[in-house]
Amino acid sequence: MVILLALVVAQACGERDKNPPLAPLVTSSGAGGEGGFNANPGGGPCVEAGVCGNEIHQLALDVPNLYFVFDRSGSMAALEPPNYDTRYEIVREAAITLLTSLGPLINPGAAVFPHGNIDANPCTTGAEVFPVTPGDPIEEGGAEGPVTGDFRFATHLTPKGGTPIAATLTEIRPTLAELNGRTIVLLLTDGGPNCNENAVCTVDECISNIEGICQGPENCCTPGHPQGGPYNCLDREPTVAAVEELAGLGIDVYVIGITGSEHYEAVLDDMAVAGGTAQSGDTLYHKVDDLSALADVFAVIAAEAISCEIPLADPPEDKGLTNVYMDCDLVPYDAVDGWTWIEDHTVWLHGDACQQLKSGAVTQVQIATGCPTELPK
Repeated sequence: MVILLALVVAQACGERDKNPPLAPLVTSSGAGGEGGFNANPGGGPCVEAGVCGNEIHQLALDVPNLYFVFDRSGSMAALEPPNYDTRYEIVREAAITLLTSLGPLINPGAAVFPHGNIDANPCTTGAEVFPVTPGDPIEEGGAEGPVTGDFRFATHLTPKGGTPIAATLTEIRPTLAELNGRTIVLLLTDGGPNCNENAVCTVDECISNIEGICQGPENCCTPGHPQGGPYNCLDREPTVAAVEELAGLGIDVYVIGITGSEHYEAVLDDMAVAGGTAQSGDTLYHKVDDLSALADVFAVIAAEAISCEIPLADPPEDKGLTNVYMDCDLVPYDAVDGWTWIEDHTVWLHGDACQQLKSGAVTQVQIATGCPTELPK
């Protein structure tokens, strides 16, 4: 996906050039919709701030597709302190927090598993519930925009059923393959994958035995067993293979295991390796024991995908007369916490400036030519 920002360019820094009108941000993406950094179309506080320039150009910033794949199986109905919300609701709210804070910096989408007539078939394959869509403009005061509201509505579901991860990833793979730009999948679960009717497993790979639902030495995943049968076998190989197929499309798959997934660290590690996102250390997947920290985990993953390189569609001839502004504040030309050029057509944000962009703290970016480039004081 590509989002277009406003670039303000002028040839001189006369008095009348200091108060240019600001153009509304224009988006260009296959997903449709509107969004962007410019929260003040037609003007706003930057007019009084003395931004120099009056000829408006467009520049293209690659916006990543951030695709959530949520576990809404029966175990996600477990209540968690301190407010005793369900695990599913905590996960959903963490995602909504991210959408609200990052706005147009991401194109969100979502699928859940299982999906459909779960009462008739607890292992029904998951499906997309919210197609990838450009994020909302960042609202003053952190209010939710219409895209976030639609995401909230689409993911308002009751946890029930099994954990058909392999079948779900296979189902959504063609949809993800057709997306433009970089795509990142955040796969979140509180357990191990199952729901493969053709699975065969030993006692140590039978979820009913692993979780103590079935007591004693017998294998409760044998065909016809009342405690689950083959559907409750840990579906390790097909799930790892499904993750690997997404990675083969150039999609990074981040595996996030929350409270309840402790028994399945080995398979979650294998999935993280297959997804190309393995962490260093003893735990390779993203392990989240404290659900209150989940929004921060989402934000860290999203920040890795947001680029601080801003290409200019119409770069100025004189690079020494260009300045960058964030929310009307001038950013100095500095390789530590400011910005520099990449060749002659891309602005590269560094340090604090880059982090502000990645965090969603910035609602407006302007790049103006016409006054001498400001260096650090």
